[in-house]
Amino acid sequence: MNRASVVLGLGVAAFAVTLAIYIGTHLSNEAMSVLTGAVCGVGVMLPAAILAGLSLLRRREREDTTMRTASHPQALYPPIIVVAPSAVNPTQPVSPFSPLPPVASPRQFTVIGDDSLDAREQ
Repeated sequence: MNRASVVLGLGVAAFAVTLAIYIGTHLSNEAMSVLTGAVCGVGVMLPAAILAGLSLLRRREREDTTMRTASHPQALYPPIIVVAPSAVNPTQPVSPFSPLPPVASPRQFTVIGDDSLDAREQ
């Protein structure tokens, strides 16, 4: 397996050199300058992109570990869910031609799961 990879690598390198010589002899000077600039730009961009990717991966791993180890006060308290009743009073029909808005009935609130309110009311 090791010998096959060496032979394959040498074959790819020989093909790349042959292709470069063929293209180099058939391109004009201006086209060769553009191609050289593009290859150099890609060569400079790749290490920067790899370093940026590694930096982002390390930051993400560090955030994941801090999220796992940090205590969340949200986990101690149950979520608060507020359900708003409809604005229209169901006992009064709404007419699109009425000049005044319907009169709202007094609102009622129900607190669920808080025993301290029951003790204060008594």
